[in-house]
Amino acid sequence: MQQGNKKYNRLILPSALVLLFLTQCAYDNSIDSYGNTTACDTAAVTFSQDIKALISQNCEGCHNGMSANGGLVLSGHQNTAAAALNGSLIDRMTRSAGDPLLMPPSGALNECDISKLQAWIGQGAPNN
Repeated sequence: MQQGNKKYNRLILPSALVLLFLTQCAYDNSIDSYGNTTACDTAAVTFSQDIKALISQNCEGCHNGMSANGGLVLSGHQNTAAAALNGSLIDRMTRSAGDPLLMPPSGALNECDISKLQAWIGQGAPNN
């Protein structure tokens, strides 16, 4: 009888640990819990918060008042809005990879940045 108890005792501890472990597991999908934190929000795009920084980081090095490559100046709202509204800004930024006219020359902007530009242009390129 004692030998039967030893076998039984050897099974209880591992089984209890497995059950304890399984009760601590939970399905945690961060997107379900917190929303998609990497989603691109284009609902409230503004020049001052979104577009100005995007242009400054990716365009103004070559398209500023001192050095206006291709005759295009993108410093300030007025210049950026003019290029945006005449279509030249988004045209150059959405060209195919390998196209020599794709801007910036370092590589295409990510889809979120393009979407923000398009949303801002769709609003009429306001100085907001």
